[in-house]
Amino acid sequence: MTHAPAAPKPSEELAQALAACRSALAAYSGAPETEEARAALQRTRATVARIVATQGGELSGWSGLAAVLELQRTIAASGVFDHEVTGEELALAGELGRQGPAGLLAAMLLVPSWQWSDAPAYEAIPENLRPVATAWLFHTPQGFCAVGQAETYAAHYLRRLEELDGLVSARGLARTAAVLDVFARSANNIPLYFSEGALRRHMELRGRLLTAWAAPGRHNVAAARPREGRRLRVGFINRHFGSQTETYTTLPTFEHLDPERFEVLLFTCHFRDTALERYAAGRAAKFLVLPGKVAEQVKTLRAAQLDVAVFGTNVTAVTNEITQLALHRVAPLQVVNNSSCTTTGLPEIDLYVSGDLTEREGAAADFTERLGLMRGPAHAFNYEADRQEPSGTWTRAMLGLPDEDVVFVSAANFFKITPEMQHTWARLLAAVPGSRLLLHPFNPNWSSQYPVKRFCADFDSVLAAHGVARDRLVVSTVRFPSRTDVRELMRLGDIYLDTFPFAGVNSLVDPLEAGVPVISLEGETFRSRMGAALLRELGFDELVVRTESDYHALAVHLAADTAARGAWR
Repeated sequence: MTHAPAAPKPSEELAQALAACRSALAAYSGAPETEEARAALQRTRATVARIVATQGGELSGWSGLAAVLELQRTIAASGVFDHEVTGEELALAGELGRQGPAGLLAAMLLVPSWQWSDAPAYEAIPENLRPVATAWLFHTPQGFCAVGQAETYAAHYLRRLEELDGLVSARGLARTAAVLDVFARSANNIPLYFSEGALRRHMELRGRLLTAWAAPGRHNVAAARPREGRRLRVGFINRHFGSQTETYTTLPTFEHLDPERFEVLLFTCHFRDTALERYAAGRAAKFLVLPGKVAEQVKTLRAAQLDVAVFGTNVTAVTNEITQLALHRVAPLQVVNNSSCTTTGLPEIDLYVSGDLTEREGAAADFTERLGLMRGPAHAFNYEADRQEPSGTWTRAMLGLPDEDVVFVSAANFFKITPEMQHTWARLLAAVPGSRLLLHPFNPNWSSQYPVKRFCADFDSVLAAHGVARDRLVVSTVRFPSRTDVRELMRLGDIYLDTFPFAGVNSLVDPLEAGVPVISLEGETFRSRMGAALLRELGFDELVVRTESDYHALAVHLAADTAARGAWR
């Protein structure tokens, strides 16, 4: 038996600096809200970075390389790169970054690329460092911590997509395969959702890069067949049909189709035999679990001879199983629904189905696909298939909320509560003396883990900046067994506050069912109009506003007018 040689050990000086940095990183992870933990981590990172920058050459064979790369990945995963970088950190990154490959690696320990406007372009990065640098260049923040970061990130991301696309075109697939693989497996577009503009160019470039990575090849799927004398065969392809928002919004798209006219086939990558999955299977002619490998999945879908393939899982966030399938041609007509928060940019997607209340005039220009509009909002829901009774009831007294105070509520996800949103809500609390804000932001649909302590500390700082006492904010961290429990919590509120520029949609069902009036700001993009579309469909146009000042004014008005709130209920 032969054994691989052990990795060379780093120098004693570097080993000690790495150990100190790991210790500071552990302390920060336990208390990310404290300035002391962040400062200690900054100091130890700077020490490691200065040592790393002294290494010459191309770094290959350097004894400390593996340990430094592992530290860099751990630092990036900690969330410390979400905080605003200091001028001192930027100056040091600039100084070290000019010292060749080792200096660039040192800088990667200090600052995220998206906050460093002078970070090197792809062409300036040594070829052997490009895979590592790609993960750094497309780093995903855990959440934004300062006003303006969402727009900064979106602009940075587009520039890097343009650079990577140019690199692949110039160097060819063989020389960029490793870089493309890192991009496809690690890039996450969710932070882009919280910028204000349309994301067509971002997604177009992403689609081109993923297609180059997947190299799907051409397959002559049979041309669309005449429908006369047969049912239209429609396949709905979801990552799973278990309890998640994507299932609840996909069910209405197929369960009422006339079986005399449509043959519905469901395809899934995962099956756990839950009540909701069995319900979905019972509303289709066939329910098929796809094999594990993409090539076999594509083969199975093509063998089904579908007329239409509908991808019901979000394919615009990460490269999940359904994203990979959507890179291939498996049916003459390929469609995405409202689970995808933006245009997909994927060359093999033909149609994006939305609603005329969810899209502004001229919205087709925001999509790489043909835009198909139904009457009304883009979303419908079936929450009845596996509805559970709430596990308990809530009272204001249980949360320390006085009965006489106006309580604003929101179950918007953590990611949607951007620093800008926090400032908007803090100004509202300041304008309505004695009012409270109750949030339930950590739901499992978006993530299994959140930076709870940091979020609360950051929001407390925003409140303090507006002269609002911390005890006027109540943040729920309860993991509820079902959405009906969320509804019961929202029932404690007087006014529900939707988020912008990424509005709620599934989360608005709870307050509407509970009779809590919802205020929503209608923007220019699909993701900024979802909540408003629901309200307009219900005839609640007066609860829809177009500007932040109108949002504030309406919330203040309803807070002061008990009769109006009662009428809306």
